[in-house]
Parts: sequence; C-alpha cells; structure tokens
Amino acid sequence: MLLTRRQFAACMPALLGAPAFTFADSASPLFLSAASDSADTHWVIGFEENGDQVAEKFRHALPGRAHHIAVNTALGIYIVVARRPGKYLWIGDLATGNPLGQIEVPGDRHLYGHGIFETDGSRFYTTENAWQLVNGDSGRIVTWQVSRHGDTVTLDRGAEFPSYGVGPHELLLASSRDVLVVANGGIRTHPEQPREKLNLNSMQPSLVYIDARDGMLLEQHFLDADWHQASIRHMDINASGEIVMGLQYEGEPFDRVPLVALHRRGEAVRTLWAPEPQQGQMKQYVGSVRFDASGDFFAATCPRGNMITIWATASGEMITSLRSRDGCGICASPNGFLYTAGTGRISHYDPAADSITEFDTTATGKVFWDNHLSAWGVS
Repeated sequence: MLLTRRQFAACMPALLGAPAFTFADSASPLFLSAASDSADTHWVIGFEENGDQVAEKFRHALPGRAHHIAVNTALGIYIVVARRPGKYLWIGDLATGNPLGQIEVPGDRHLYGHGIFETDGSRFYTTENAWQLVNGDSGRIVTWQVSRHGDTVTLDRGAEFPSYGVGPHELLLASSRDVLVVANGGIRTHPEQPREKLNLNSMQPSLVYIDARDGMLLEQHFLDADWHQASIRHMDINASGEIVMGLQYEGEPFDRVPLVALHRRGEAVRTLWAPEPQQGQMKQYVGSVRFDASGDFFAATCPRGNMITIWATASGEMITSLRSRDGCGICASPNGFLYTAGTGRISHYDPAADSITEFDTTATGKVFWDNHLSAWGVS
C-alpha cells in the first residue's frame, strides 16, 4: 500500500535505526555533479548547502559531457568519468576543486560513465567496452593504480578482466572490499554509432559479483526471460550488503515490467513493483538509485516520469513519491535526500518533517544537471 507523504513521515522515527554512515559535523558536505549549459559547454561543479541557498565552491570546464563523479576521500581527489562512449578521466582536487590532470583510455575502448575507488584510494575501477569484439562478452573491468604526491596524481592502467556480460555500467565495491558488483546492462554499443543500441532483441543483462583480486566470477544473476530487455544500469549498496538496482526497459512502451530490484549474495533477485498509477508513471526508466543514511530506505529517480520514488528496503514497497521535473541525480544528505534536475533545480526532501526545500540556485546559474550526484564530507 502506498503511504501518503504525511503517513510516511509519521512512521520515520520508529523505522529508522542506527545510520549506516553519518555526515561530518565540522563542515557542510560538498556535492559534485556534471552539468551542461545552453552553449553546450560541459562542467564539473562543486557546491554546498547554505540555508535555503546553494553556494558554488568551484566550476571547471570538461572536454565533453560527463556522467558520474567518483570521490576518493583518502587521497582528497575526485575523478570525472566521461559519458558513454567517451574516453576521458578528468582528475580534480576535492579541497579546491582545481584540475590535477586528465587521461584517456586506449583507442579500442570507451567508458560507460562510471568508476569506483577502493576504500583506501589506492585502486580505481572503470567499466569499459572492448568494442572491437562484436561477438561474445565485450564488457571489461579495468584496474588503475592511484597515487598522489602533492598536486601530482598518477593513474597507472593495470590488470583487467571480463565483466561477464555486455555493456557494464555502474559498479560497486562490496563490504568485503575484495568483491566488485557490476551491472551488465546488456546493450552492445560501438563508438562509430555513439548512442545506438545494437542488440535490443538479444540483450541479456545481468548482475555479477567478481573477485577484485583475480577477476574470477563469484555469482551471476539474470532477470526472467520475459524481462531480458530491462537493462540493469544503476545500483547502490547499504551497510548490510543489500544491493538496489534501477532498470531501464528497452522493449515496447506498453509492456509492464519491474524497474527496481533488490539483491543479497546467495539469493535470487527480488523484483519490485510500484502501485498504480505510479508504476506506469515511471515511464519504464530509472535514472539513479541511492540508499538513505540508514540504509532502511532508498530512492529511485524517474526523470522521464518527472518523479522521485521512495521505497522501504525491508518490505520492498514503494511508500511515497515526489514530483520533480526531469529529476535524476540523487544522494543521501543530512536528514534525507538531495536531488538535482535537468531543469537546473536542486531540492532536498526531509522525510521525518515531510518537507521539500527548493534551493535558490542563483549561484550556479542556468545549468542542466546531469544524471548523478556525489557527496564528500561523509564519515
């Protein structure tokens, strides 16, 4: 049963347990996102909350449109990952935002927009496409060795191994630290046809667990055959090791398919359904998923449906929804979720108070926020 926002707010104090992480008290969290403007200039922007306003901390032009920004707290850097089929990794300093370097992947590869750091910051993993392989699994996971000396950051391309699928998109590091979780979206692409999807009839998305030390496959899970066109794209993990997945359906627009799923190692994938009319309003597309600080709730953004959905992890039920035109980027923030939109808006939802704060974004000007939002200042 879908709760009203007010009913959800009334339940929050009893439902929330010990947080999976907390936000540092010494300073406001720094939020980072890729964005573009009307002149088609692409940016990385860092900002903080300041009351009901956004305070921009830095802004730097990028060589092309970006997708996700990975944060390395141990070394105090961030890496901007190019949007598929881009090839660049752009490195910046977290404290100042200043650029520290840029590298590109080899000519026979392209990136899928996501990367993740090992906890101590010494390794960075990217999802890539070995696009010359037109048959079989073309997905690759690449390990980079990372070091920093002053303002010099080195990324050395190291070992790589298969993703055990096609079109690997977002990847996570499991709590064991030696296990990578990869969302194989199942969609074959080629840089000469940049946004074309070349195998929609035969796509086979999967969720895989891989030993980060030697690339061995530990587990692989597929959706039901009827849903083989539901591309597994985005994920998050909570402190208990539960994975939430957001799906993007590539089949007929009238098909009814699940768009959110949960998984624990050793178990079957648990697909979730929103009540109607919200299920239909999700428009077969989830753009980002993130747990809140407790891990007891998660958000799934639906930019095509102009909606943010909030779910209970334990029950797998959707409990409320928020209207947000082209809302997609989201992350946990103090007292709830911060989310961004392609319209340039930045908002915060506090479930305990059942309140939405719409920030004054004068400082950031008219920009169109990209799909993902990252945060620094989490302890």
